[in-house]
Amino acid sequence: MAADRAGFTSVSPRDGAHLFDLGLAGAQDVDRAVAAARKAFPAWRDMDGAARAAILRRVAEAVAERADDFAVLETLDAGRAGRDTQHSAVRAAAMFQFFAGMADKIRGKTVPVAGGRTTLVEYEPCGVIAAVTPWNYPLGNAVTKLAPILACGNCVVLKPAELTPLTTLLLADLMAQAGLPAGVVNILTGDGATGAALAAHPGIDKVSFTGSTATGRRIAQAAAANLKGCVLELGGKSPLIVFEDADLDRAADAAVFTTFMNEGQTCTSCNRVLVAASVRDRFTRLCEERLAALRIGDPMDLDTQIGAIVSPGQVARITRLTETATPRQIELPNFRPVEGGCYFRPMIIDITDSNAPFLRDEVFGPVMTIQDFGSDAEAYVLANQTEYGLAASVWTGSIARAETARRVIEAGVVWINCVNTLSYGTPVSGHKTSGMGSEYGLEAIDQYMRIKTTVQMYGAWSSPFCSN
Repeated sequence: MAADRAGFTSVSPRDGAHLFDLGLAGAQDVDRAVAAARKAFPAWRDMDGAARAAILRRVAEAVAERADDFAVLETLDAGRAGRDTQHSAVRAAAMFQFFAGMADKIRGKTVPVAGGRTTLVEYEPCGVIAAVTPWNYPLGNAVTKLAPILACGNCVVLKPAELTPLTTLLLADLMAQAGLPAGVVNILTGDGATGAALAAHPGIDKVSFTGSTATGRRIAQAAAANLKGCVLELGGKSPLIVFEDADLDRAADAAVFTTFMNEGQTCTSCNRVLVAASVRDRFTRLCEERLAALRIGDPMDLDTQIGAIVSPGQVARITRLTETATPRQIELPNFRPVEGGCYFRPMIIDITDSNAPFLRDEVFGPVMTIQDFGSDAEAYVLANQTEYGLAASVWTGSIARAETARRVIEAGVVWINCVNTLSYGTPVSGHKTSGMGSEYGLEAIDQYMRIKTTVQMYGAWSSPFCSN
């Protein structure tokens, strides 16, 4: 779709190379996309669920066949390590398969009521969904929205992040080739103004957004003007708690993985490490050893474990948030950034000031903080001492301790002796300012359906106001 605003350029964070020139969608583009979705909605809604499922399975097969192309494109566009983007492409295909399996299983129910009445409770698609996705997992974020939205009969207008739109555009092309009817999925490339116009559009029935809490608030405000519902998966500042009875080697593996995976650009990263004072020194040394062994640099090298940061602006933000920190001096022999690219030297920071910005704010970069605690109660206080409530990881050899932590920690996901083990079949919900609604699992379907109740009377009905 041609844009009615000046375009923008996609630049690779790997080495600064020019990738593509893209259109910057404006208000007229939003109008056209929403109109196309509204036109397509009745037929897509009324299509038999098995027929919708067949189309989604063809999409899954197409994504699987082009997995290598998706991986290369996302590595170039987002700077993500190639070993990670390969996994993302495979997961995207599996997610389409999972939700295709739900498309023909959405049923209402009939509830008999005394007095000759029957109540029919039905689940209907909401209509046209506005989806806005971030740049950290471009393909995965797009599929997380599209698969459940389409499975239950909605149409969608999706705006990918302006920094990383390329895999979403390839996906849209494959969906059309797989037989998805015109207008069911519409992609708008653009910036924040595009997303705001889409969220506020009167032709949109619901908004689904993943991104920062600050932007989520603006999206919700724009949607509120027309009383639209929202699904918001927002920021996190998640704790990883290591008790003295934990397997410290495995806990250190987990802390390094969750902090530095995807270059630290993961909302569920448990990079705020809280460790029992009695084992802090040993645990910190284990983390340092593991970080020193990581390969950091060219994301196109499949041996690389930490690639490029998404943009110069994000590198500047991480630098600003950590400029007052004194990171531990760790030699990184395998830190080999590509000239012209966007890279940030990973760091581990000992916490001495609980008000430091890198401890309070979501850094969204390869930065681990380590803070000790003296008692279980203090650990839980520190864990909950944040406006966010997305995830947490707890490491302990005690079942009782694990059960207490699960109940006390204010987060939508709590991992016990593991971390970042998310399945597309398991719901994820943010607490506090980490969002509202759920993604993944059968619960994702619920976000994009609405309930209609029909009460039928068999026999004569009489008004309570009348005696005859």
